[in-house]
Amino acid sequence: MKTITAKHLWSFPLLFGFLGAIIGLVLRYAFTGSIANFPFKFVLHSHSHVMLLGLLFNALIVLLFTRFTNGIDKTSYLLYIALQVCVAILLIGFVLQGYAFVTILFSTIHLWISYWLVIRLWRHLKGEKTTIVLIKSGIVFHFISSIGPYALGPLMALKMQTSPWYQQAIFFYLHFQYFGSFFLWMLAILFQKTTISLSKTQIILIVTSLILLYAHSLKYSFNHSAIQIAGSIGAGILIIALFKLKNSFLHQKLQYQLLFGTLLFIGILNGLGSIPYFSNLVVSNRFMLIAWLHLLFLGMYVPFIWIELNQRISKKTWIGYAFFVLSSEFILVFPSFFSELFSIAIMWLLFLAYFGIVLCISIVHLTALFQKN
Repeated sequence: MKTITAKHLWSFPLLFGFLGAIIGLVLRYAFTGSIANFPFKFVLHSHSHVMLLGLLFNALIVLLFTRFTNGIDKTSYLLYIALQVCVAILLIGFVLQGYAFVTILFSTIHLWISYWLVIRLWRHLKGEKTTIVLIKSGIVFHFISSIGPYALGPLMALKMQTSPWYQQAIFFYLHFQYFGSFFLWMLAILFQKTTISLSKTQIILIVTSLILLYAHSLKYSFNHSAIQIAGSIGAGILIIALFKLKNSFLHQKLQYQLLFGTLLFIGILNGLGSIPYFSNLVVSNRFMLIAWLHLLFLGMYVPFIWIELNQRISKKTWIGYAFFVLSSEFILVFPSFFSELFSIAIMWLLFLAYFGIVLCISIVHLTALFQKN
């Protein structure tokens, strides 16, 4: 078997990231009303799955295997390739039929193969003890998050698709991926690269905060003081834990200082989300929810992946990407203001902002894909 290079492993998240971005741009264009009879839900499912599994999960798995093991072994590599086959089928399957037999089947297969892969990762981990604990905690969260998808089948069988529990099953999965396994894996890679070491207490606090922050998702379906209190405690713990790391990042490279600033900002926003006024605003406004999810994905995870890609990205591309991401966020949060300011329909404004984002993603990913070294 030929030597498996990091470049080869990276080709999949780079390719799926590019394709997922293009699908997202088509979706955003369709929202302007320019495409008749457009299958919005089908394409949305394709976009979200490809970006979540094809870009983010793939990229983090590649980083974990290349940074915390002696390299990906043959069996793990074959499992990784099997995951790519599943993502490719989901990309096409969701566009053609939405949630149906084929997409449900290969979503499940992807999940089962990912179990096998992360268990093998667990067995081959090496490195600084506290960092390894973060990775293993992330693996545990990956298993926990899958309770959400498993609950969807019984809920559909009971015809409970309109119940709050169906929505919470999806939110449960997303939370323990975005703010569970992915978040902890990102922190482990970040702390290894910056040679920052955490104490056992700090790890416990961070993990506890992420569990409690699921209460913010429960707020979408239920209104109870205990939910508000749990979310507030979780946000408070996360902010304190991040603030205590502030001095450790002051002497790091600018890119890591900016990334830490983003982490801290997201922690503070979680704190604001514990205030009833802001939490109710997000619950009642879909644009706010999209702004939050895109802030996590486009504002935190994508820049992190690009930094760790070890690909030279021009300052102009970084500035352009930051400008378009921030523009899209402001437009989502203040749609009426910007629509009136530019006398343009809000969906066209969003399309223009996301066109800029996709352009930057295309430049970075295609350059990395076709570079010779």
